[in-house]
Amino acid sequence: MGITVREALRLPQLEGAVLVGGEQGLDRIINSVNIMEVPDIGNYIKPAELLLTTAYPIKDDIRALENLIPELNKCGLAALAIKPERYIREIPEIMIKQANKYKFPLIKLPNSASFNEIINPILTEILNRQAAILQRNEQLSKALTGIVLYGGGLAEIARTLAGLLGLPVSIHDPAFRKIASWLAPRDFGADNNRALAELVNDSKQLAEACKCGREQLVFNCAGGLYAICRPVTVAEEIYAYLFIWGPQKPISEREITGIEQAVTVIALEISKQRAVFDVESRFKSSFIEYLVDGKITSKEDAIILAERFGWEIANGFTVMLFECDDLQSLYDQEPVFARKKRLKIMEIVNTAVVSLSPGSAVVERGRRLMVLHRPLPGKDIKQLRRNSETLARSCCEELAKRLDTRILVGISRFIADPMKIAEGINQSHQALEIGRRAYERGQVFHFDDLGVYRILLTSDAAEMQRFYDDILGQLVSYDEENKAGLITTLEMLFANDMNLQKTADALFIHYNTLRYRINRIQQITGLDLKSPDDRLSLQLALKILHMKGN
Repeated sequence: MGITVREALRLPQLEGAVLVGGEQGLDRIINSVNIMEVPDIGNYIKPAELLLTTAYPIKDDIRALENLIPELNKCGLAALAIKPERYIREIPEIMIKQANKYKFPLIKLPNSASFNEIINPILTEILNRQAAILQRNEQLSKALTGIVLYGGGLAEIARTLAGLLGLPVSIHDPAFRKIASWLAPRDFGADNNRALAELVNDSKQLAEACKCGREQLVFNCAGGLYAICRPVTVAEEIYAYLFIWGPQKPISEREITGIEQAVTVIALEISKQRAVFDVESRFKSSFIEYLVDGKITSKEDAIILAERFGWEIANGFTVMLFECDDLQSLYDQEPVFARKKRLKIMEIVNTAVVSLSPGSAVVERGRRLMVLHRPLPGKDIKQLRRNSETLARSCCEELAKRLDTRILVGISRFIADPMKIAEGINQSHQALEIGRRAYERGQVFHFDDLGVYRILLTSDAAEMQRFYDDILGQLVSYDEENKAGLITTLEMLFANDMNLQKTADALFIHYNTLRYRINRIQQITGLDLKSPDDRLSLQLALKILHMKGN
């Protein structure tokens, strides 16, 4: 909040002063002024001071004169101004060389110069600038606080901050995707304006630039764009990033004053949004439970209530259940971190759904996430299924990229009547559970792909267990005790349509070894693999085995 050495030399009171060395340091900031009255001046100076002296305290000490500039530079002083004529006649050449070496401004004052007349105008200019900055800070604080109090949101914060700073502003989520911006305050020229508009939407480039850890960022596009990036953090969690944009040259300290207040206000606004989000989530979950439990008995009431949440369920929907592989173990080990991850999953899925399928519902259901995916007008059932699977895979890809986590999704058939939501939830639950066990490499499972599992799911559980024990029980027990790989061999035979050579190649075993295993399977089960009926029994028993999760 001071002035530069260059600006100080332009003051009328420094007329006649000559810069004799350290020209490259003219942009050093002066925050105060001091006078050298003792030889051990290093004990009495502070960074960013302009030091005035006649050199009287060290006029007879050549070594002290030689060491003065290195010492002052090490202490972070802004510049040294000497009135030499009375005591040392001329500034020593070694001091001029050192000033150039350290880019430390060395100023020769005329013999007529008065220290008081130099100190007062410099301090007055500094105080005036500080007063102006404090006034602007107060204006900024009132404006930003008012936005949070009266519900202006992040877009209004960006607009207000940009207007007060006179610089473009953008706010980004933790993945550097733009969530609000105001780019109009300053015209950088057509090329830079276009480059800036593209850059604020380029999350990959912004993330790459911020990896360096520097606050001041440089982007080599158009004529050159600079930015200050400040993370918005709460309890060590990054809520957002604030970018202040400027062209051609780094943004000055005066231009970034007040940004910390904006960071605090952005944190408050996002915290408020999250609190509102949590409350709304609970209401949404309650609505779904009332619908499932039959406490809402009118279809018209259900449609109207859903519309209050922005959901369009009148024309039916597909139920999608999302489940995180490691969330349960996280809750057992790190419940706080698990909750944050769960909220992040919901945020990412909600963002994708709003973008790709507005009007669809996103709601928490236990420790899973449920989406009621609304149909697009004029689409047939097959297209509705493809659309649901596309949305599910898009969400899974985004979650894998941003959270490095694997998500499983179960998808129901199209549910035309909102009052039959329980049927859709049951189908998506079955698709998820059976898909997890039977299709280990899959990630998105549709109820219609369960095949024979749909029949098994409706069968009498006790009778199904007896069938499994009769057909496959002994083979499973033998396999577990002897590690013979007979179950794997049997599954591979069916996968290769009973082609022995293909099966042997897939298992990386000799053809004769495969024939031996087939004989053992037939001996243990008492079934003939050449018999279609026996093969069907074995295949059904294998399906039951997968349902058991073994």
